[in-house]
Formats: sequence, structure tokens, C-alpha cells
Amino acid sequence: MPLSLYERIGQAFITDAVTEFYLRAFSDPIIGHFFFNKDRAELTEKQIAFASRMLGAKDIRYRGAPLRQAHSQLPLRLAHFRRRQVIMGDVLHAKKLEASLREAWLGLEEDLRPLIVNAEGTCHS
Repeated sequence: MPLSLYERIGQAFITDAVTEFYLRAFSDPIIGHFFFNKDRAELTEKQIAFASRMLGAKDIRYRGAPLRQAHSQLPLRLAHFRRRQVIMGDVLHAKKLEASLREAWLGLEEDLRPLIVNAEGTCHS
């Protein structure tokens, strides 16, 4: 049986990449305002678990709210989501994740876009 993305990428890399992503996102001029008054350590921990599960981890449990619910009160537009993807892509590239694995990771995140941003680019209510 082929290895999952999680097995190919590894928990240490996922933890490092998500931690770096949030360091950048919190100070980003385009999406940083969404994180005002948010606990970066808590968000990072939840997202590490979420990304690990998304990438195929079987033994890690995500304890956060469902995506649609977690983002429903945020005025997220398509441009915000795209910026998030650029930052994550930059992090994965800077940390030298193989291109095919980087594309697969970002592709899985792209598949989740409808749960975060609707077709018109406004937040779900």
C-alpha cells in the first residue's frame, strides 16, 4: 500500500510548517487582522492536528470546530483565502518540501475552500 501524504511528509515537518505559517499569517498585512485577539499557540496546535488529519494521519485527533462553523463569523473573501494559500505555499517551498508533496498539500486545502468562502467570495452565514 502506498504511503499517505502524512507518512511521506512527516509529523515534524507538518508541525514546523504550520508553526511558521502562523508566525507569518499573524503579521501579514492582508490577513493578519483576522487574528487580532486570537491565541496563536492555540490556533497553531489545532491547525497542526487538522493538517495532520487532512494529510492522512490516523492516530491524531482534530478537536476544533467544523470548518464552516469556525469561519462563519469571519468576513472571508476569496482574496483572503488565496493569500492564505500563497503564505502556506511560500512556507512549504522555503522549507524545501518536494514540489509534488507541496502541490498535493495545497490541493487538499483548496478542496476545503467551499467550507470557508462561498462562491461570491463572502463569508458563510
